[in-house]
Amino acid sequence: MKQLLSRKEYEEMVGAIPSGACVICEVERQILLGTSEHWYWIASLSPYWRYHTMFISKVHKEDINELTPDEFTDFQVFYTKVKQHLLSLSLLHVDGKPVDQFILMVRIREEDVPGGSTYPKPKHLHLHFVPDREGVERFLLDDAAIAIDIRTIALI
Repeated sequence: MKQLLSRKEYEEMVGAIPSGACVICEVERQILLGTSEHWYWIASLSPYWRYHTMFISKVHKEDINELTPDEFTDFQVFYTKVKQHLLSLSLLHVDGKPVDQFILMVRIREEDVPGGSTYPKPKHLHLHFVPDREGVERFLLDDAAIAIDIRTIALI
């Protein structure tokens, strides 16, 4: 798989993954944008917004608390490199305004919470990294985000 997916296509893909398997650990399924000693920078296969990417640890970890000091330090350096790279590309939001700020989100998912989410999500630690914008609209999903060629922002 080397293309971005709609939410429906992504849900079908995740639903077909055998129990106990980790789709994130299978790097060949990802669109690789960059790498460091301990991290991959990948495209979100089903982006919420234009230029939605993720940092994933090379070693399967389920929580940020599992990171070693070396892994965390490497993340700090790599994150800074990626952020500066994206700023250098002069990316634009759909409305033509420049991308000049970002959101870094860590998804934390607890299993077996009564009444909790049943939506299948990979348990592999992944940090979402997306351009931010001002205003309430910042959290509206952009269905057209899959139309861009995400490879144009790669470091590699």
